Amino acid sequence: MSFENLVKDRHSAVNFIEDEKMTEEDFKNIFELTKTAPSAYNLQFAEYLVITDKEKKERVKELSHNQYKIHTASAVILVMGNKNSIEMSEVEKIYGPMKMLKMMDELEYEMIVETINRYSEGLKANPSELDMELARNVGLHAMLFMLSAKHYGFDTCPMHVHNVKELREEFNIPHHLEPIMMITIGKSVDKVRSRGYRKPVGEFVSFNGY
Repeated sequence: MSFENLVKDRHSAVNFIEDEKMTEEDFKNIFELTKTAPSAYNLQFAEYLVITDKEKKERVKELSHNQYKIHTASAVILVMGNKNSIEMSEVEKIYGPMKMLKMMDELEYEMIVETINRYSEGLKANPSELDMELARNVGLHAMLFMLSAKHYGFDTCPMHVHNVKELREEFNIPHHLEPIMMITIGKSVDKVRSRGYRKPVGEFVSFNGY
């Protein structure tokens, strides 16, 4: 499938084929593509909790205004932003091996670490900016996840996260992980759906100012 067709064929699925199973290999294939998503300073903020267990899915459904697509989906996925990604110990995990493998020299390493440290301190001083950075990076990651899923023949639907406190307790989610959105995934019952109205490009794109 061409990229153009992939993008056009991806729709938000409102109902899924019930009891359609997805394997860990299915998810591994999708995430192998998803992990190539860009992130600020390559800090890879996104983390995913994949819920395939029927009883646990039903619990998420209860905490999500009983939306039926969670019941029929093969899985519901909680997409989260990792606040610890800006900690220097995490930076070392990413950039240390690059220095060791001579992908960057000592000077390049010291410069990027210093730059990220300033960036990190700025975000820590402004929690709203950190929230925005998590949203930006997780959004990019999640969109690539949905396109990757479609590439492998699975349909998705992005959703709001409701009752975060209860979800944290139910799934033991640590507080450095911030739930940003949910995605249901499976095989859509509706094979062909008309896409909702989209604004003409001229209504939402301007060049060189307003």
